Amino acid sequence: MDLQIDPNSRWIGSLFKEVDIVREKEPSVDLNGFRAQLDKYQLSERIRQTAAVINEEIGYQALYLLDFVPPQHSVVSVSISKNKNEYIMKIVLRASGPAVVFHSVTRGYGSWRKFIYKVLHSAGSHIAFEQNFMPASITDEIIRDWFCFLVSGFEKKFKPDVPQSVERSSGVYAGPKSCLSQITPDKRVRMGK
Repeated sequence: MDLQIDPNSRWIGSLFKEVDIVREKEPSVDLNGFRAQLDKYQLSERIRQTAAVINEEIGYQALYLLDFVPPQHSVVSVSISKNKNEYIMKIVLRASGPAVVFHSVTRGYGSWRKFIYKVLHSAGSHIAFEQNFMPASITDEIIRDWFCFLVSGFEKKFKPDVPQSVERSSGVYAGPKSCLSQITPDKRVRMGK
């Protein structure tokens, strides 16, 4: 691979072409409008506040939060680890608008385990639920429902229902729902803590 790298040129494009990983460009969609809607209704902040209150209430950091900056399609991600799985809730931006996505990832094992057939094939990722939404319709109750589904490890009885257009109530996190009792300090060991 004989590449002349000129820092003032578009050297990364030629590198990508040479190693044959160039993909066709996807149709361009301006996601800034969707991000502005999320900001207007303070969705990311409300999710951060809810995660912080839950962590404080149970007495340890069970929920981990990650913010993304533009031009990423992901906006915010909250995760919890339970029983060798990581359960993740993400707010993402799509061409069709903002969406909430719940998925799980099976954590990898030590390098020697990759040689065991059953373990190798049980690892992976799974989308449990995804739905587009209108930011104006997301109430604090809906956010609590999202957290219940996340904390439950995506149990069907906690599957959220996101209305497409409902008047948004204002306010902050009003306390835990019964589903949040699944993460208590005495369950730290089972949750990977």
